[in-house]
Amino acid sequence: MNFKEKIIHIKDKILESIFPSYIKCILCGKDIPNFDMPICEDCLNNNIFNNGNRCSICDMQIKEGNIVCDHCKEKKRNFKKCVCPLNYENKVRQALIKFKSDNAKYLAQPFADLIVKRLKEDKINFDIIVPVPSHKKTIKQRGYNPAMLLAENISKLTQKPVKDVLCKNVLTKNQKLLNYQQRQENLQNSIILLNKEEIKDKIVLIVDDVVTTGATLEICASLLKSAKEIYACAVARNQIK
Repeated sequence: MNFKEKIIHIKDKILESIFPSYIKCILCGKDIPNFDMPICEDCLNNNIFNNGNRCSICDMQIKEGNIVCDHCKEKKRNFKKCVCPLNYENKVRQALIKFKSDNAKYLAQPFADLIVKRLKEDKINFDIIVPVPSHKKTIKQRGYNPAMLLAENISKLTQKPVKDVLCKNVLTKNQKLLNYQQRQENLQNSIILLNKEEIKDKIVLIVDDVVTTGATLEICASLLKSAKEIYACAVARNQIK
């Protein structure tokens, strides 16, 4: 390789690093062509999107012809609507666990892209973004709050400010094995509102990583009642059977 060829080779390497012709699938890591959706064809064909007939409030998949799920019929939500672009199962679940527990902070940006796309499709406008808080011990152990990373990336895409007005001041049990009532009780009095004036008369978007029963969003939204309207979003929806 002569000098000129070396220069061209180095230039190509630099351009490839800035504008890669291939990117990694955010779910399985496979190289894919650089196009708008950073997900490979195999994963796209694996029922990853939260599509079909969904509850108009909590975004859970429901039977055709229904408008809201049974749970939202029984209990009035503190938020107006939640959107979750992906299904929390298989490769999506693995990617989110990696994002939350394995320092895969780079996933925040493509996950935020998917959330913003759904927000635009559903014509949801908002003034401020509020991430679901993590306890300081959890943040110290993990190194970051996944909901805050998502909120910051949504802010970059929408030019709406992030307001860190919720604080988790009690370290609670893991929610995974708890039902809705137990989750509510587990979270009770564990989160506080730091600044009521920041949200007063604003349209608020609460950001979380995964929605299962919606208990966490309920607690957060109940503290934000001075807002004009409250919406919620997450990367994925756990479809309760």
